[in-house]
Amino acid sequence: MLETFTFWGFVSRWLLAMFIVLATYNPSGYSYFHWIIEGSGEHWLGKVLVGFAIGIAYATFFLAALRSLGIFGMVVWGALFAAIEWLMIRFFEPLTSATVVTMALIVIASVLGIGVSWSYIRARLSGQLDTNDVTLP
Repeated sequence: MLETFTFWGFVSRWLLAMFIVLATYNPSGYSYFHWIIEGSGEHWLGKVLVGFAIGIAYATFFLAALRSLGIFGMVVWGALFAAIEWLMIRFFEPLTSATVVTMALIVIASVLGIGVSWSYIRARLSGQLDTNDVTLP
């Protein structure tokens, strides 16, 4: 595990979390949410299938983050990113509501991305081995 986790492994997990969150909803109008509420009854089977895929992705990322960080860790990381967002809002005033929403979605995706990678990061920082890394004779 320690040999296979790299900076680019973290970036790919974070980008995947970012894709999942921003594909679900974003202020641009091109998201799963907007596709669902567009009102046409077309492609309902595709909408259901994509909804299940997004739900599975959220469940996977959320449970991995919860097991790795715990509720307290998720709250602390969320608070850190929210404070950074707050600072950026104060620094770049005035911002549109769409920009603030996008920044909040980036906070959510960042917490999920860090949560998915945290067990690897913790193992690297502490030098501890995981039971999956130990080979038995």
